[in-house]
Amino acid sequence: MKNTSANIFFTRFLFYFLVVVFYQFFALDLQAQNIPVGSLLDDRIRSFQLMGKLDSSISLCVRPFSANKDLPLSGIYRMIDGEENSIYQKPIQFAGKLGKFSLLPVTLIQQYNTHHPYGWNDGAMIPSKGYQAMVSAGFYASLGPLEIQIQPEFVTAFQKPYAANSDYGNNVSGQYKKVFGGQSSVSLSFGAVSAGVSTANLWWGPGQVSSLLMSNNAPGFLHAYFRSKRPIRTGIGNFEWQLIGGKIVSDNDYGYENYNLRQRNFQSDWRYLNAMVISYQPKWVPGLFVGFTRALQRYNTDLNLGSSAFMKKYLPILTLPFQKVNAFNDDNLKTDQLASFFLKWVLSKVKAEFYIEYGFNDYGVNVRDYIMAPTHSAAYLAGFKKIIPSTNTSTYFELNAEITQMTQSADFLVRDAGNWYVHVPIVQGYTNNNQIIGAGAGLGCNVQTLQGTFVKGWKQLGLLFERVERDPQYHTNHWVDLSIGFLPQYKYKNMVLSGKFQFINSSNYAWEKDVNQFNLHSRLSIQYLF
Repeated sequence: MKNTSANIFFTRFLFYFLVVVFYQFFALDLQAQNIPVGSLLDDRIRSFQLMGKLDSSISLCVRPFSANKDLPLSGIYRMIDGEENSIYQKPIQFAGKLGKFSLLPVTLIQQYNTHHPYGWNDGAMIPSKGYQAMVSAGFYASLGPLEIQIQPEFVTAFQKPYAANSDYGNNVSGQYKKVFGGQSSVSLSFGAVSAGVSTANLWWGPGQVSSLLMSNNAPGFLHAYFRSKRPIRTGIGNFEWQLIGGKIVSDNDYGYENYNLRQRNFQSDWRYLNAMVISYQPKWVPGLFVGFTRALQRYNTDLNLGSSAFMKKYLPILTLPFQKVNAFNDDNLKTDQLASFFLKWVLSKVKAEFYIEYGFNDYGVNVRDYIMAPTHSAAYLAGFKKIIPSTNTSTYFELNAEITQMTQSADFLVRDAGNWYVHVPIVQGYTNNNQIIGAGAGLGCNVQTLQGTFVKGWKQLGLLFERVERDPQYHTNHWVDLSIGFLPQYKYKNMVLSGKFQFINSSNYAWEKDVNQFNLHSRLSIQYLF
Protein backbone atom coordinates (compact mmCIF):
# COMPACT_ATOMS: atom_id res chain seq x y z
CA MET A 1 0.00 0.00 0.00
CA LYS A 2 2.84 2.35 0.91
CA ASN A 3 4.59 1.64 -2.40
CA THR A 4 1.39 2.31 -4.29
CA SER A 5 0.91 5.64 -2.51
CA ALA A 6 4.52 6.56 -3.16
CA ASN A 7 4.16 5.73 -6.86
CA ILE A 8 1.04 7.86 -7.14
CA PHE A 9 2.80 10.72 -5.37
CA PHE A 10 5.87 10.41 -7.60
CA THR A 11 3.75 10.22 -10.77
CA ARG A 12 1.82 13.35 -9.82
CA PHE A 13 5.01 15.18 -8.88
CA LEU A 14 6.67 14.26 -12.19
CA PHE A 15 3.59 15.33 -14.14
CA TYR A 16 3.39 18.70 -12.40
CA PHE A 17 7.14 19.22 -12.76
CA LEU A 18 7.06 18.57 -16.51
CA VAL A 19 4.09 20.90 -16.94
CA VAL A 20 5.89 23.64 -15.02
CA VAL A 21 9.04 23.20 -17.15
CA PHE A 22 7.00 23.26 -20.34
CA TYR A 23 5.12 26.32 -19.10
CA GLN A 24 8.27 28.28 -18.33
CA PHE A 25 10.21 27.53 -21.48
CA PHE A 26 7.73 26.83 -24.24
CA ALA A 27 4.34 28.29 -23.36
CA LEU A 28 4.90 31.71 -21.86
CA ASP A 29 1.62 33.20 -23.06
CA LEU A 30 -0.90 30.72 -21.74
CA GLN A 31 -4.44 31.51 -20.65
CA ALA A 32 -4.86 33.34 -23.96
CA GLN A 33 -8.64 33.38 -23.92
CA ASN A 34 -10.04 34.45 -27.29
CA ILE A 35 -12.25 37.55 -27.48
CA PRO A 36 -15.09 36.67 -29.93
CA VAL A 37 -15.16 38.75 -33.11
CA GLY A 38 -17.87 41.40 -32.97
CA SER A 39 -18.31 41.22 -29.21
CA LEU A 40 -18.39 44.21 -26.88
CA LEU A 41 -14.76 43.70 -25.80
CA ASP A 42 -13.64 43.18 -29.40
CA ASP A 43 -15.07 46.56 -30.38
CA ARG A 44 -13.46 48.34 -27.42
CA ILE A 45 -9.95 46.94 -27.90
CA ARG A 46 -9.49 48.89 -31.13
CA SER A 47 -10.35 52.14 -29.37
CA PHE A 48 -7.98 51.33 -26.52
CA GLN A 49 -5.10 51.04 -28.97
CA LEU A 50 -5.74 54.52 -30.33
CA MET A 51 -5.87 55.83 -26.76
CA GLY A 52 -2.45 54.34 -26.02
CA LYS A 53 -3.73 51.63 -23.67
CA LEU A 54 -2.88 48.72 -25.97
CA ASP A 55 0.46 47.79 -27.55
CA SER A 56 0.67 49.71 -30.85
CA SER A 57 2.65 46.86 -32.46
CA ILE A 58 -0.49 44.68 -32.59
CA SER A 59 -2.20 45.02 -35.98
CA LEU A 60 -5.70 43.85 -34.90
CA CYS A 61 -5.95 42.60 -38.50
CA VAL A 62 -5.72 38.94 -37.43
CA ARG A 63 -8.59 38.28 -35.05
CA PRO A 64 -9.97 36.94 -32.74
CA PHE A 65 -7.74 38.83 -30.33
CA SER A 66 -6.27 36.71 -27.53
CA ALA A 67 -6.13 38.03 -23.99
CA ASN A 68 -2.81 37.05 -22.39
CA LYS A 69 -0.60 37.57 -19.36
CA ASP A 70 0.29 41.10 -20.52
CA LEU A 71 -3.35 42.03 -21.11
CA PRO A 72 -5.70 39.65 -19.26
CA LEU A 73 -9.46 39.98 -19.25
CA SER A 74 -9.29 41.77 -15.91
CA GLY A 75 -7.08 44.40 -17.55
CA ILE A 76 -9.52 44.89 -20.43
CA TYR A 77 -12.43 45.31 -18.00
CA ARG A 78 -10.38 47.80 -16.00
CA MET A 79 -9.68 49.82 -19.15
CA ILE A 80 -13.41 50.18 -19.73
CA ASP A 81 -14.44 51.65 -16.38
CA GLY A 82 -11.16 52.35 -14.61
CA GLU A 83 -12.16 50.17 -11.66
CA GLU A 84 -10.23 47.24 -10.25
CA ASN A 85 -12.14 43.96 -10.71
CA SER A 86 -15.49 45.73 -11.07
CA ILE A 87 -17.01 42.70 -12.80
CA TYR A 88 -14.23 40.26 -13.48
CA GLN A 89 -14.12 37.16 -11.31
CA LYS A 90 -10.80 35.37 -11.00
CA PRO A 91 -10.76 31.92 -12.65
CA ILE A 92 -10.79 28.77 -10.56
CA GLN A 93 -7.32 27.25 -10.29
CA PHE A 94 -6.56 23.55 -10.17
CA ALA A 95 -3.66 21.11 -10.63
CA GLY A 96 -1.46 23.08 -8.30
CA LYS A 97 -2.43 26.42 -9.87
CA LEU A 98 -1.24 25.19 -13.29
CA GLY A 99 -4.78 24.90 -14.59
CA LYS A 100 -7.48 27.53 -14.81
CA PHE A 101 -11.23 27.37 -15.35
CA SER A 102 -13.70 30.21 -15.91
CA LEU A 103 -17.21 30.70 -17.21
CA LEU A 104 -17.75 32.65 -20.43
CA PRO A 105 -20.41 35.35 -20.79
CA VAL A 106 -24.01 34.24 -21.21
CA THR A 107 -25.39 36.12 -24.21
CA LEU A 108 -28.86 36.51 -25.69
CA ILE A 109 -29.08 38.43 -28.98
CA GLN A 110 -32.52 39.23 -30.38
CA GLN A 111 -33.14 40.66 -33.83
CA TYR A 112 -36.24 41.84 -35.67
CA ASN A 113 -36.93 43.12 -39.22
CA THR A 114 -40.38 44.52 -39.92
CA HIS A 115 -40.43 44.36 -43.75
CA HIS A 116 -37.57 42.34 -45.25
CA PRO A 117 -34.18 40.88 -44.27
CA TYR A 118 -31.53 43.44 -43.34
CA GLY A 119 -28.27 43.46 -41.40
CA TRP A 120 -24.94 41.70 -41.45
CA ASN A 121 -22.04 40.72 -39.19
CA ASP A 122 -24.43 38.73 -37.00
CA GLY A 123 -22.68 35.35 -37.21
CA ALA A 124 -24.99 32.35 -37.09
CA MET A 125 -28.18 34.43 -37.34
CA ILE A 126 -29.92 34.21 -40.72
CA PRO A 127 -31.32 36.79 -43.19
CA SER A 128 -35.03 36.86 -42.40
CA LYS A 129 -38.09 38.97 -41.73
CA GLY A 130 -39.54 38.77 -38.23
CA TYR A 131 -38.06 37.72 -34.90
CA GLN A 132 -34.98 35.61 -34.31
CA ALA A 133 -32.69 34.99 -31.36
CA MET A 134 -29.27 33.53 -30.65
CA VAL A 135 -28.12 32.22 -27.27
CA SER A 136 -24.54 31.38 -26.34
CA ALA A 137 -22.68 30.37 -23.19
CA GLY A 138 -19.75 28.20 -22.23
CA PHE A 139 -16.46 27.89 -20.40
CA TYR A 140 -12.73 28.32 -20.82
CA ALA A 141 -10.12 25.97 -19.33
CA SER A 142 -6.36 25.63 -19.65
CA LEU A 143 -3.70 23.27 -18.38
CA GLY A 144 -0.14 23.90 -19.47
CA PRO A 145 -0.11 24.40 -23.23
CA LEU A 146 -3.61 22.97 -23.67
CA GLU A 147 -6.50 25.44 -23.95
CA ILE A 148 -10.17 24.62 -24.40
CA GLN A 149 -12.85 27.20 -25.09
CA ILE A 150 -16.37 25.79 -25.51
CA GLN A 151 -18.98 28.38 -26.51
CA PRO A 152 -21.75 26.93 -28.74
CA GLU A 153 -24.54 29.02 -30.26
CA PHE A 154 -28.22 28.18 -30.65
CA VAL A 155 -30.27 30.10 -33.22
CA THR A 156 -34.00 30.15 -33.71
CA ALA A 157 -35.87 32.32 -36.23
CA PHE A 158 -39.60 32.69 -36.83
CA GLN A 159 -39.41 33.47 -40.53
CA LYS A 160 -42.21 35.47 -42.08
CA PRO A 161 -42.87 35.79 -45.82
CA TYR A 162 -41.89 39.11 -47.39
CA ALA A 163 -42.25 40.84 -50.75
CA ALA A 164 -40.06 39.03 -53.28
CA ASN A 165 -39.69 38.82 -57.05
CA SER A 166 -37.61 36.98 -59.64
CA ASP A 167 -34.53 39.05 -58.73
CA TYR A 168 -34.74 39.00 -54.96
CA GLY A 169 -35.92 36.95 -52.02
CA ASN A 170 -37.58 33.60 -51.40
CA ASN A 171 -40.79 32.24 -49.92
CA VAL A 172 -39.25 30.26 -47.07
CA SER A 173 -41.26 30.67 -43.86
CA GLY A 174 -41.74 28.90 -40.56
CA GLN A 175 -39.40 28.29 -37.64
CA TYR A 176 -35.67 27.79 -38.15
CA LYS A 177 -33.65 26.06 -35.41
CA LYS A 178 -29.99 25.10 -35.44
CA VAL A 179 -27.07 24.60 -33.05
CA PHE A 180 -23.60 25.74 -34.11
CA GLY A 181 -20.16 25.18 -32.64
CA GLY A 182 -19.97 28.92 -32.10
CA GLN A 183 -16.84 30.52 -30.68
CA SER A 184 -15.29 27.22 -29.60
CA SER A 185 -11.70 26.02 -29.95
CA VAL A 186 -9.15 23.50 -28.71
CA SER A 187 -5.52 24.53 -29.06
CA LEU A 188 -1.91 23.99 -28.04
CA SER A 189 0.22 27.07 -27.44
CA PHE A 190 3.97 27.24 -27.86
CA GLY A 191 5.35 30.62 -26.89
CA ALA A 192 4.01 33.15 -29.38
CA VAL A 193 2.29 30.63 -31.67
CA SER A 194 -0.76 28.43 -31.40
CA ALA A 195 -2.24 25.50 -33.33
CA GLY A 196 -5.59 23.82 -32.99
CA VAL A 197 -9.11 23.33 -34.28
CA SER A 198 -11.94 25.81 -33.97
CA THR A 199 -15.42 26.81 -35.12
CA ALA A 200 -14.96 30.46 -34.10
CA ASN A 201 -15.53 33.41 -36.40
CA LEU A 202 -12.43 35.07 -37.86
CA TRP A 203 -11.83 38.65 -38.96
CA TRP A 204 -8.95 39.42 -41.30
CA GLY A 205 -7.89 42.85 -42.47
CA PRO A 206 -8.32 46.41 -41.17
CA GLY A 207 -12.04 47.02 -41.82
CA GLN A 208 -14.47 48.03 -39.07
CA VAL A 209 -17.80 47.46 -40.86
CA SER A 210 -16.71 44.99 -43.54
CA SER A 211 -13.86 42.70 -44.50
CA LEU A 212 -13.36 41.46 -48.04
CA LEU A 213 -12.29 37.91 -47.17
CA MET A 214 -13.06 36.99 -43.57
CA SER A 215 -15.66 38.43 -41.19
CA ASN A 216 -18.35 37.39 -38.71
CA ASN A 217 -21.14 37.77 -41.27
CA ALA A 218 -21.60 34.00 -41.67
CA PRO A 219 -21.52 31.30 -38.99
CA GLY A 220 -18.06 30.21 -37.95
CA PHE A 221 -16.93 27.02 -39.69
CA LEU A 222 -14.87 24.05 -38.55
CA HIS A 223 -11.21 24.65 -39.31
CA ALA A 224 -7.71 23.69 -38.27
CA TYR A 225 -5.31 26.58 -37.83
CA PHE A 226 -1.75 27.66 -37.16
CA ARG A 227 -1.36 31.26 -36.03
CA SER A 228 0.63 33.82 -34.11
CA LYS A 229 -0.92 34.86 -30.80
CA ARG A 230 1.10 38.06 -30.59
CA PRO A 231 3.49 39.89 -32.96
CA ILE A 232 6.63 37.92 -33.80
CA ARG A 233 9.48 40.39 -33.42
CA THR A 234 12.39 40.26 -35.89
CA GLY A 235 15.24 42.52 -36.96
CA ILE A 236 13.13 44.04 -39.75
CA GLY A 237 9.83 44.37 -37.91
CA ASN A 238 6.90 42.43 -36.52
CA PHE A 239 4.89 39.67 -38.18
CA GLU A 240 1.45 38.19 -37.50
CA TRP A 241 -0.29 35.43 -39.44
CA GLN A 242 -2.96 32.78 -39.54
CA LEU A 243 -3.18 29.74 -41.81
CA ILE A 244 -6.36 27.66 -41.91
CA GLY A 245 -7.92 24.66 -43.61
CA GLY A 246 -11.67 24.39 -43.11
CA LYS A 247 -14.98 22.85 -44.11
CA ILE A 248 -17.75 25.09 -45.47
CA VAL A 249 -21.28 23.93 -46.27
CA SER A 250 -24.57 25.05 -47.83
CA ASP A 251 -28.29 24.35 -47.52
CA ASN A 252 -30.47 24.44 -50.65
CA ASP A 253 -33.62 24.81 -48.55
CA TYR A 254 -32.78 28.48 -47.96
CA GLY A 255 -31.73 31.43 -50.08
CA TYR A 256 -28.12 32.38 -50.83
CA GLU A 257 -26.86 35.85 -49.91
CA ASN A 258 -24.66 35.95 -53.01
CA TYR A 259 -27.74 35.26 -55.16
CA ASN A 260 -29.86 37.99 -53.53
CA LEU A 261 -31.45 35.45 -51.15
CA ARG A 262 -32.84 33.34 -53.98
CA GLN A 263 -32.91 29.57 -53.59
CA ARG A 264 -30.72 27.39 -55.78
CA ASN A 265 -30.53 23.66 -56.42
CA PHE A 266 -26.76 23.13 -56.21
CA GLN A 267 -24.78 19.99 -55.56
CA SER A 268 -24.69 19.30 -51.85
CA ASP A 269 -20.98 18.42 -51.58
CA TRP A 270 -19.13 20.36 -48.88
CA ARG A 271 -16.16 22.52 -49.83
CA TYR A 272 -12.63 22.70 -48.51
CA LEU A 273 -11.37 26.23 -47.81
CA ASN A 274 -7.66 26.95 -47.51
CA ALA A 275 -6.89 30.53 -46.51
CA MET A 276 -4.22 32.69 -44.91
CA VAL A 277 -3.46 36.21 -43.71
CA ILE A 278 -0.09 37.83 -43.07
CA SER A 279 0.47 41.24 -41.46
CA TYR A 280 3.84 42.99 -41.34
CA GLN A 281 4.86 46.09 -39.39
CA PRO A 282 8.15 47.63 -40.62
CA LYS A 283 10.38 48.58 -37.68
CA TRP A 284 11.20 51.89 -39.37
CA VAL A 285 7.58 53.15 -39.52
CA PRO A 286 5.77 52.89 -36.16
CA GLY A 287 2.05 52.18 -36.44
CA LEU A 288 2.15 51.11 -40.10
CA PHE A 289 0.84 47.66 -41.02
CA VAL A 290 0.79 46.09 -44.47
CA GLY A 291 -0.44 42.64 -45.35
CA PHE A 292 -2.40 40.37 -47.61
CA THR A 293 -5.09 37.69 -47.41
CA ARG A 294 -5.76 34.81 -49.76
CA ALA A 295 -8.42 32.11 -49.90
CA LEU A 296 -9.01 29.12 -52.19
CA GLN A 297 -11.87 26.65 -52.15
CA ARG A 298 -12.64 23.35 -53.85
CA TYR A 299 -15.38 20.78 -53.61
CA ASN A 300 -14.48 17.82 -51.43
CA THR A 301 -14.73 15.49 -54.43
CA ASP A 302 -12.26 17.67 -56.37
CA LEU A 303 -9.47 17.81 -53.79
CA ASN A 304 -7.29 15.38 -55.75
CA LEU A 305 -7.54 17.33 -59.02
CA GLY A 306 -4.11 18.30 -60.30
CA SER A 307 -2.15 16.39 -57.63
CA SER A 308 -2.59 14.05 -54.69
CA ALA A 309 0.46 15.48 -52.88
CA PHE A 310 -0.40 16.76 -49.39
CA MET A 311 0.74 20.37 -49.97
CA LYS A 312 -1.08 20.78 -53.28
CA LYS A 313 -4.17 19.06 -51.91
CA TYR A 314 -4.59 20.73 -48.53
CA LEU A 315 -2.34 23.82 -48.70
CA PRO A 316 -2.75 25.06 -52.29
CA ILE A 317 -2.37 28.71 -51.25
CA LEU A 318 1.29 27.93 -50.56
CA THR A 319 1.85 26.19 -53.91
CA LEU A 320 -0.41 27.82 -56.52
CA PRO A 321 0.92 31.05 -58.14
CA PHE A 322 -0.98 34.35 -58.15
CA GLN A 323 -1.46 34.04 -61.89
CA LYS A 324 -2.83 31.46 -64.28
CA VAL A 325 0.01 29.32 -65.61
CA ASN A 326 -2.37 27.83 -68.14
CA ALA A 327 -5.78 29.49 -68.11
CA PHE A 328 -7.69 26.50 -69.48
CA ASN A 329 -6.00 23.91 -67.26
CA ASP A 330 -6.18 26.10 -64.15
CA ASP A 331 -9.92 26.57 -64.56
CA ASN A 332 -10.30 22.80 -64.92
CA LEU A 333 -8.88 22.44 -61.41
CA LYS A 334 -12.28 23.69 -60.19
CA THR A 335 -10.66 26.11 -57.80
CA ASP A 336 -12.11 29.46 -56.80
CA GLN A 337 -9.87 31.99 -55.13
CA LEU A 338 -9.87 35.51 -53.76
CA ALA A 339 -7.03 37.68 -52.52
CA SER A 340 -6.61 41.13 -51.02
CA PHE A 341 -3.89 43.52 -49.91
CA PHE A 342 -4.31 45.93 -47.02
CA LEU A 343 -2.67 48.88 -45.30
CA LYS A 344 -3.43 50.30 -41.88
CA TRP A 345 -1.69 53.23 -40.21
CA VAL A 346 -2.21 53.90 -36.51
CA LEU A 347 -1.38 57.53 -35.64
CA SER A 348 -1.06 57.32 -31.87
CA LYS A 349 -0.26 60.99 -31.28
CA VAL A 350 -3.56 62.14 -32.78
CA LYS A 351 -5.49 59.05 -31.61
CA ALA A 352 -6.57 58.13 -35.12
CA GLU A 353 -6.08 55.52 -37.81
CA PHE A 354 -6.87 55.12 -41.48
CA TYR A 355 -6.85 52.00 -43.64
CA ILE A 356 -7.59 50.48 -47.03
CA GLU A 357 -8.13 46.95 -48.36
CA TYR A 358 -8.02 46.16 -52.08
CA GLY A 359 -8.95 42.71 -53.38
CA PHE A 360 -9.53 40.53 -56.45
CA ASN A 361 -12.07 37.76 -56.94
CA ASP A 362 -10.06 36.12 -59.71
CA TYR A 363 -6.39 35.89 -60.51
CA GLY A 364 -4.80 37.37 -63.61
CA VAL A 365 -3.35 35.53 -66.57
CA ASN A 366 0.08 37.11 -65.98
CA VAL A 367 1.79 40.18 -64.49
CA ARG A 368 0.94 42.23 -67.58
CA ASP A 369 -2.73 41.45 -66.97
CA TYR A 370 -2.53 42.96 -63.46
CA ILE A 371 -0.74 46.08 -64.78
CA MET A 372 -3.02 46.67 -67.77
CA ALA A 373 -6.29 45.98 -65.92
CA PRO A 374 -5.72 46.72 -62.21
CA THR A 375 -9.44 47.13 -61.50
CA HIS A 376 -10.56 43.89 -63.18
CA SER A 377 -12.51 41.74 -60.70
CA ALA A 378 -11.57 44.20 -57.94
CA ALA A 379 -13.31 45.45 -54.81
CA TYR A 380 -12.07 47.73 -52.07
CA LEU A 381 -12.88 49.29 -48.73
CA ALA A 382 -11.38 52.30 -46.97
CA GLY A 383 -12.04 54.04 -43.69
CA PHE A 384 -10.79 55.84 -40.61
CA LYS A 385 -11.36 55.99 -36.86
CA LYS A 386 -10.74 58.94 -34.55
CA ILE A 387 -10.87 59.13 -30.75
CA ILE A 388 -11.56 62.44 -28.97
CA PRO A 389 -10.82 61.86 -25.27
CA SER A 390 -11.96 63.84 -22.23
CA THR A 391 -10.25 64.44 -18.91
CA ASN A 392 -11.83 61.21 -17.64
CA THR A 393 -9.85 58.31 -19.12
CA SER A 394 -12.96 56.13 -19.43
CA THR A 395 -14.96 58.82 -21.27
CA TYR A 396 -14.43 59.71 -24.93
CA PHE A 397 -16.08 60.33 -28.28
CA GLU A 398 -15.25 58.19 -31.29
CA LEU A 399 -15.91 58.84 -34.96
CA ASN A 400 -15.89 56.02 -37.51
CA ALA A 401 -16.34 56.11 -41.28
CA GLU A 402 -16.00 53.42 -43.94
CA ILE A 403 -16.87 52.87 -47.60
CA THR A 404 -17.04 49.49 -49.31
CA GLN A 405 -17.19 49.22 -53.11
CA MET A 406 -18.04 45.81 -54.58
CA THR A 407 -19.67 46.82 -57.87
CA GLN A 408 -17.43 46.16 -60.86
CA SER A 409 -15.46 49.01 -62.35
CA ALA A 410 -15.82 50.16 -65.97
CA ASP A 411 -13.41 47.36 -66.87
CA PHE A 412 -16.44 45.04 -67.06
CA LEU A 413 -17.24 46.59 -70.47
CA VAL A 414 -14.11 44.91 -71.80
CA ARG A 415 -14.15 41.77 -69.68
CA ASP A 416 -17.01 40.93 -67.31
CA ALA A 417 -15.70 39.38 -64.08
CA GLY A 418 -19.09 38.92 -62.43
CA ASN A 419 -19.93 40.23 -59.00
CA TRP A 420 -17.82 39.52 -55.96
CA TYR A 421 -18.53 36.22 -54.19
CA VAL A 422 -19.97 34.62 -57.35
CA HIS A 423 -17.43 32.91 -59.56
CA VAL A 424 -17.29 29.67 -61.52
CA PRO A 425 -16.74 26.82 -61.01
CA ILE A 426 -17.81 26.96 -57.32
CA VAL A 427 -21.50 27.74 -57.84
CA GLN A 428 -22.23 28.39 -54.15
CA GLY A 429 -19.62 31.15 -54.23
CA TYR A 430 -17.70 32.32 -51.19
CA THR A 431 -20.30 31.35 -48.59
CA ASN A 432 -20.82 29.20 -45.53
CA ASN A 433 -24.34 28.12 -44.62
CA ASN A 434 -25.46 30.27 -47.60
CA GLN A 435 -24.06 33.47 -46.05
CA ILE A 436 -21.13 35.43 -47.46
CA ILE A 437 -17.95 34.83 -45.45
CA GLY A 438 -16.57 38.29 -46.33
CA ALA A 439 -18.42 41.60 -46.67
CA GLY A 440 -22.02 40.78 -45.82
CA ALA A 441 -23.93 43.79 -47.17
CA GLY A 442 -24.99 41.74 -50.20
CA LEU A 443 -24.17 40.83 -53.77
CA GLY A 444 -22.44 43.67 -55.64
CA CYS A 445 -23.32 46.24 -52.97
CA ASN A 446 -21.68 49.57 -52.26
CA VAL A 447 -21.87 50.79 -48.66
CA GLN A 448 -21.10 54.10 -46.97
CA THR A 449 -21.19 54.22 -43.17
CA LEU A 450 -20.66 57.10 -40.73
CA GLN A 451 -20.95 56.62 -36.98
CA GLY A 452 -20.37 58.82 -33.96
CA THR A 453 -20.46 57.38 -30.44
CA PHE A 454 -20.20 58.92 -26.99
CA VAL A 455 -18.67 56.42 -24.56
CA LYS A 456 -18.57 56.58 -20.78
CA GLY A 457 -17.29 53.40 -19.21
CA TRP A 458 -19.72 50.61 -20.03
CA LYS A 459 -22.35 53.09 -21.19
CA GLN A 460 -22.54 54.52 -24.67
CA LEU A 461 -24.88 56.24 -27.13
CA GLY A 462 -24.15 56.18 -30.85
CA LEU A 463 -25.68 57.68 -33.98
CA LEU A 464 -25.34 55.79 -37.28
CA PHE A 465 -25.87 56.96 -40.86
CA GLU A 466 -25.72 54.34 -43.60
CA ARG A 467 -26.32 54.13 -47.34
CA VAL A 468 -26.42 50.81 -49.21
CA GLU A 469 -26.59 50.74 -53.01
CA ARG A 470 -27.61 47.26 -54.04
CA ASP A 471 -26.05 45.74 -57.16
CA PRO A 472 -26.49 48.81 -59.40
CA GLN A 473 -24.58 47.40 -62.36
CA TYR A 474 -27.04 44.70 -63.40
CA HIS A 475 -30.32 46.55 -62.74
CA THR A 476 -31.93 49.52 -64.50
CA ASN A 477 -33.71 50.71 -61.36
CA HIS A 478 -31.32 51.47 -58.51
CA TRP A 479 -32.33 50.02 -55.15
CA VAL A 480 -30.90 52.23 -52.39
CA ASP A 481 -31.32 51.86 -48.63
CA LEU A 482 -30.88 55.05 -46.61
CA SER A 483 -30.95 54.67 -42.85
CA ILE A 484 -30.35 56.30 -39.51
CA GLY A 485 -29.69 54.24 -36.41
CA PHE A 486 -29.33 54.64 -32.66
CA LEU A 487 -26.84 52.56 -30.69
CA PRO A 488 -27.45 52.67 -26.92
CA GLN A 489 -25.64 50.62 -24.29
CA TYR A 490 -26.19 50.38 -20.55
CA LYS A 491 -24.74 48.33 -17.71
CA TYR A 492 -26.51 47.12 -14.58
CA LYS A 493 -24.24 45.20 -12.19
CA ASN A 494 -22.88 42.28 -14.26
CA MET A 495 -25.41 42.70 -17.05
CA VAL A 496 -24.72 44.75 -20.20
CA LEU A 497 -27.57 45.68 -22.55
CA SER A 498 -26.68 46.82 -26.07
CA GLY A 499 -29.15 47.95 -28.71
CA LYS A 500 -29.28 48.87 -32.39
CA PHE A 501 -32.41 50.50 -33.80
CA GLN A 502 -32.06 51.32 -37.49
CA PHE A 503 -34.80 53.08 -39.49
CA ILE A 504 -34.43 52.28 -43.19
CA ASN A 505 -36.04 53.74 -46.28
CA SER A 506 -35.72 51.43 -49.29
CA SER A 507 -36.27 53.22 -52.59
CA ASN A 508 -36.99 51.07 -55.67
CA TYR A 509 -37.20 48.07 -53.35
CA ALA A 510 -36.14 44.82 -55.05
CA TRP A 511 -35.23 46.97 -58.10
CA GLU A 512 -38.88 47.71 -58.86
CA LYS A 513 -39.46 51.26 -60.05
CA ASP A 514 -41.15 53.65 -57.60
CA VAL A 515 -41.66 50.93 -54.99
CA ASN A 516 -40.57 52.49 -51.69
CA GLN A 517 -40.70 50.60 -48.39
CA PHE A 518 -39.89 51.32 -44.75
CA ASN A 519 -38.07 48.76 -42.64
CA LEU A 520 -37.10 48.75 -38.95
CA HIS A 521 -34.02 46.69 -38.21
CA SER A 522 -33.59 46.24 -34.46
CA ARG A 523 -31.14 44.23 -32.40
CA LEU A 524 -30.98 43.85 -28.61
CA SER A 525 -28.11 42.06 -26.88
CA ILE A 526 -28.26 41.05 -23.22
CA GLN A 527 -24.96 39.80 -21.85
CA TYR A 528 -24.09 38.60 -18.37
CA LEU A 529 -20.35 38.95 -17.71
CA PHE A 530 -18.28 36.92 -15.29
